[in-house]
Amino acid sequence: MIESPDRTPLSRDFYDRPGLDVTPEPPGRALVRMPDDAPVGLRLTEGEAHAGEADPGSRAHRGRTARKAVMFGPPGHVDVSFGYGTSRRSA
Repeated sequence: MIESPDRTPLSRDFYDRPGLDVTPEPPGRALVRMPDDAPVGLRLTEGEAHAGEADPGSRAHRGRTARKAVMFGPPGHVDVSFGYGTSRRSA
């Protein structure tokens, strides 16, 4: 597991910049959601960056749909997709 020496929470503003700049920084950090009953978290182990709609490798390339709406909204939200038998999360 990749460990991050810095445990400072990342604000949504942290993600409000180009994906190619953001991607190298979060691995080793945790994403935690704090609902009323119990926190839910995961550790980021890798990142993948795309250039948004202009990038044919991006799921955003073919435009906005209800399923991909989070990718077109404000930064700092998680998009969960399923591909090749593994679950994927995109922040």
